[in-house]
Amino acid sequence: MQHLTGTKIKNLQVLLTKKELEKEELNREFNAIQSRRDKLNNQIQKYKNEIKQLSTSSDSLIVSEHAIIRYLQRVYALDLEKITQEIVPPTLSKKIKELGSGTYRCDGYAVKVVDGVVVTVLDN
Repeated sequence: MQHLTGTKIKNLQVLLTKKELEKEELNREFNAIQSRRDKLNNQIQKYKNEIKQLSTSSDSLIVSEHAIIRYLQRVYALDLEKITQEIVPPTLSKKIKELGSGTYRCDGYAVKVVDGVVVTVLDN
């Protein structure tokens, strides 16, 4: 009976050692993740501070591209749908649907398409 108890103790000691090693490995991984998180938090804070500093130190007010587009649309009464169709005429639209992402030349300009979205208009 004593032999069975000794064997059981030895098996439990082996299992305990394995679990302790496993825990140590997890602790190392956890510390590495915490370190990465801290570095990311520092970078995020740095970017936020830089944005704040640039935003408050500028003498001129920043006007977003969205505001400019809305101004052109509402004050100059530009028809954005018409402009959209001029940028991507039906023949080009068909070509884009067939070929997918890429840069496509038009008359005097080119459009860059990524995943079905025209992301920019370029000079030819």
